[in-house]
Amino acid sequence: MNACSAIRNAVIATGTAALTMLVAPGAMADPVTDTGTTAAATIEKATGAQELLKGSGTLSADGAQVTLPTRADQPITATKSGDTIALTLPATGPGPGPGTKDASSTSGTTVFAGHETAVTTAAQATTDGGFRALFTLENADAPRQQSFRLTLPDGASARTTAEGGLVVFDSTGKILGGLETPWAKDANGVAVPTSYEVVGDTVTQTVAPGPSTAYPVVADPKWTWGIISGTVYFNKKETSHLAANAGFVAVLFAAAPPPFDVYGVVNSANISRVAWNADSDGKCVEVKVPTFLPYEYKGGYCK
Repeated sequence: MNACSAIRNAVIATGTAALTMLVAPGAMADPVTDTGTTAAATIEKATGAQELLKGSGTLSADGAQVTLPTRADQPITATKSGDTIALTLPATGPGPGPGTKDASSTSGTTVFAGHETAVTTAAQATTDGGFRALFTLENADAPRQQSFRLTLPDGASARTTAEGGLVVFDSTGKILGGLETPWAKDANGVAVPTSYEVVGDTVTQTVAPGPSTAYPVVADPKWTWGIISGTVYFNKKETSHLAANAGFVAVLFAAAPPPFDVYGVVNSANISRVAWNADSDGKCVEVKVPTFLPYEYKGGYCK
């Protein structure tokens, strides 16, 4: 080796060492990003990526605008026809900073470090103008319950369906949308029992893994505009209102997306008739969606 080559190699080695000292702490100590990328892949294995909007910030689809958070302490928001829904992810903890972003996939999943080392949370915007607020239980030590704060427009109200979902009505009684029936899947794609509990503005999802559950387990509340399949319950006061006014029933479902708007309007007289019978019997009316078939029921929400 000649003197020039030796000097050149020494300079390269010195420069490389210096660059490594400057860059390595961030590059080598980046397990959170690696973990986040893996978590995004795990989530998309469970949800698929076909319905995801790619990108960050505010995204538009189906007449709605969905804003994804850049920090986990910010809510996911969706706005359509002047109505805004917001859902805050469960509290976050360990990570590069309080509530900071862990990673984003190119398919559209944004991952955040969870409030336990065995939990990650994530957000997705979907092509129907809705969104998913997801969490992943990494192992059997992960807490089974995760709570989300749901913020509705002024005057709006929510109620659960027999199938476990959540239907949201605006101040005039029209259906805005809701949280679809909850689901959870393990690493093998096997369904894991799960359910919602709603107290005030807090929605808590409980996952019940079994001894054969393969981790990680992915679950989510999914917001969808319009009709949510399931059973819509009416209390005694609302049943009396439905019984007295078939026109109100038609208006109630007229804002539903086609063809459900037609089903609701066509069945308004039948719903009102069943409501009248239920009112006379001291019971309440329930309506199956999307068929809009009404039935009498008692107990539960019938107060």
